[in-house]
Amino acid sequence: MIRVSEPLLLGNEKKYLCEAIDEGEVSSGGKFVRQFEEAFAKWSGNKYAVGVSSGTAALEAAIWALGLRGISVPSGTIISCYVAAIRAGTKVLLRDNGTNPKHVHFMRCHLFGEFDDCGGLWNVDDLSQYWKPYTVPDVGCYSLYANKLVTSGEGGVIVTNREAIYERLKSYRNLCHGDERFIHDDLGYNFRMSNVQAAVALAQLEQIDKFTEIKQRNRDLYLKYLPEDIAPKFRFEVPWMYLVYYHGDAGEIVKKLQELGIESRRFFYPIHRQSFINVKGDFPKADDLWGHSFYLPSGLTLTEGEIIHVCKMLQSIL
Repeated sequence: MIRVSEPLLLGNEKKYLCEAIDEGEVSSGGKFVRQFEEAFAKWSGNKYAVGVSSGTAALEAAIWALGLRGISVPSGTIISCYVAAIRAGTKVLLRDNGTNPKHVHFMRCHLFGEFDDCGGLWNVDDLSQYWKPYTVPDVGCYSLYANKLVTSGEGGVIVTNREAIYERLKSYRNLCHGDERFIHDDLGYNFRMSNVQAAVALAQLEQIDKFTEIKQRNRDLYLKYLPEDIAPKFRFEVPWMYLVYYHGDAGEIVKKLQELGIESRRFFYPIHRQSFINVKGDFPKADDLWGHSFYLPSGLTLTEGEIIHVCKMLQSIL
């Protein structure tokens, strides 16, 4: 089976993990959390970075820290964006991808190489698929899930240049503890990043230039070998996943590839179509992306021979 994504763990991951274990520092109070946050802030081009337990936690903490009463989220994205907003106590307005929610704060999602940027006013950048330095206007959120360019298995990180927001983010991830322990200023959560997670994340971040080169090499190989009927959606500087568009049924193609030993994934199922949400309205772009888009194996361990094989098998089922 050619997996849809596999991380590359050949740097200081084991060294830093063993160091954390040997020192007995596995909780959020360990040194690697601080070192990772400092290194990530520097790499991203922002003043502050806050490590948390997941990308979803990053989004929730960001929305809460900004004190937003309402936020617009695209239907064609991962449901984490919607869930994070609901948990943060914010009213959510679903929009179709690329549409303009006038006079509404919104979450701008970077989706497979493009910002879902419809102009207007945004406060939260979902940067989980955007792996190049970017100075955020307000707050930016990253996921460190296993298929991201930098991973800690699970984990997330938030960047900002506003000191007041930075302090609120740190408070929210730590149960909103006040000056005296166990006396809380507000309703927060345990979203802390552990020292073990941070040890892996720091080692991964040290290799980000190499990882970027691998992604760019594989991008060029896919562009060389993909069937003519497949439209690539990853012609940009740092691709995360190699998303493609086909006029046929994406679900059928993903199923057939699986039968041939190739793991792939469809685009996100639209949030407005989730059974427990039941939002009425027209979302043609989100529906179109779900119906016709899927992404091919994209891991850092992928070889040229595997990419050629994937493209040949894809051609055989079109």
